[in-house]
Amino acid sequence: MKTLVVGFITGLILTVSTAAASPYHTGHRHHHHRHWHSPPIHHWVVPAIVGGAVVYAATRPDPVIVQQPAQAMPNQVIIDGIVYTRQIMIINGVQQEVLVRVSQ
Repeated sequence: MKTLVVGFITGLILTVSTAAASPYHTGHRHHHHRHWHSPPIHHWVVPAIVGGAVVYAATRPDPVIVQQPAQAMPNQVIIDGIVYTRQIMIINGVQQEVLVRVSQ
């Protein structure tokens, strides 16, 4: 999932940056409009920011989720992380101990 998100963001940024830079490299000159050329800093700042964001997103570790183990009361049992309560039921005149799942 993380790789898919990073790939999508990278593709989106590359598409936007290519679309933004394309009018300056068409080779067409409009003599009726005043042209000014951006300083050379714009040629490397945007790719540096995009590259830094991509590298940061790709190398950032996944968050670690720590869950506390369930604590059982004296009349409870834990099986596979699920808490059950011991109850006594009488079925057909026979007393039996059953486990009832505790809602969480």
